[in-house]
Amino acid sequence: MAMNRWIVSAYLLALAATPVAASDVRLESYRNPKNESLRNFNQLYLDGVKGGLMAYNAFAKSHGGQSAFCIPANLALTVEQAEEIMLRRADKTAAKGDMLVSILLLASLRETYPCDKSEPR
Repeated sequence: MAMNRWIVSAYLLALAATPVAASDVRLESYRNPKNESLRNFNQLYLDGVKGGLMAYNAFAKSHGGQSAFCIPANLALTVEQAEEIMLRRADKTAAKGDMLVSILLLASLRETYPCDKSEPR
C-alpha cells in the first residue's frame, strides 16, 4: 500500500512539472485542428483521456468509491464513440471553445451512461 502511495505521489509530481499548455486540449482546437497531425494528436489525446477516466472509474469502484459513470459491461467504448457523444453534448449545451475536452468528455460519459440509482455509483 505504501508503494502505491509513493507511485501515485511521483506521478502527481511529474504531472505538476509538466507545462499546462501541453496537457490541455480545448474544444475549439479539437474541432478545428490546423493540420492532419494535430487532428491525429487530438484523437490520441481523447483516447488517452477516455482510458484514464475509465481506469479511474474502475479503481474508485473497486476501492469502495462511487463510479462517475456506468458503461454497460458488454460495451467496448471506442474513441470514435467517445468523440461522438462528447461533440453531441458540446452542441447540446452550446459549450464554449475554451472548454477542456477532458471535462466535456467526463460530463458526456456521466450523461450518456448514468449509474442505476439502485447500484452504488
